[in-house]
Amino acid sequence: MINQYKRTDVFRCGQEAHQRFDGKISVYHVLKEKACYPQGCLYFLWHCVLLEKGRRCIHGYGYAGKKCKGCTYYDEEKVHLQPTLLLNQDAYAAFLEELDTFEEWLERVRFRYSSINGRIKSVKPWLEERLLHREKRTNLRGYILVFNKGFIGNTLLNDQIYIRVSEGLMKQYRFAPGMLLEMSGEVREDRGRIVVHRPKRIEVLKHGWGQSWTRERSLVAVKTATLLEAQPDRCLGCRWGVLVDVEDLREHQKKRYRRLYCLQSITDSNGCYVRVSAANRKTPGMRPLIVRL
Repeated sequence: MINQYKRTDVFRCGQEAHQRFDGKISVYHVLKEKACYPQGCLYFLWHCVLLEKGRRCIHGYGYAGKKCKGCTYYDEEKVHLQPTLLLNQDAYAAFLEELDTFEEWLERVRFRYSSINGRIKSVKPWLEERLLHREKRTNLRGYILVFNKGFIGNTLLNDQIYIRVSEGLMKQYRFAPGMLLEMSGEVREDRGRIVVHRPKRIEVLKHGWGQSWTRERSLVAVKTATLLEAQPDRCLGCRWGVLVDVEDLREHQKKRYRRLYCLQSITDSNGCYVRVSAANRKTPGMRPLIVRL
């Protein structure tokens, strides 16, 4: 079974907000969060004539927003968009059947404790970010263990599973990539992702490799992390790419979304030395260069 909510091969969308993802949108976003297929969605673009001409707003605002309604220089553009279906009708009908099967399984396990078994692909700090008018607050909640696949009960989910662990559990077990774990935990769905909360009865079946995270390392990494405007798959799957849950309170309407940060402070994914280094290690015949000083 795969997580049908996270599929990005079913729909595309031309909305400006999705351009940094090359128009890729998840099934969850289209069918659950926005419910915009097939009827489409309607949204408004706010414009300020003065700001777009490079002049100052008469009220001192830096961008057009809800407070601007009624202003002489305010303009509102209505935009209607409809996601594009990438599948033919037969393939789409088959997808809907698979989606029904997945959702029936999810309802059986949601908010229940199940046995979890899998191997850690990566360990990342679990971060939450709050954007206020004049400041940004970042909170380290713990750590996230990422399985590329694993068993939930007797079902093999051939997709990513995220396990949220506290700092106390990290100190106790020193989780690291390659670890084979067996545990029980409460299964939930978080905006399309399968997330395990409050894991207990953890058993390490095989040890991993590398240095485990500590609070000190995490806080240093957070301070030097760089925001990636796009969210390429190679960064989402990288151990140094961290999706941060954001609560944006800078406008009247609270917004929730996720931003991708690189803990290696890389700004351009195309010039990522971490990816190049990993590729070199996997290349047959390549040996590390040792320089003696």
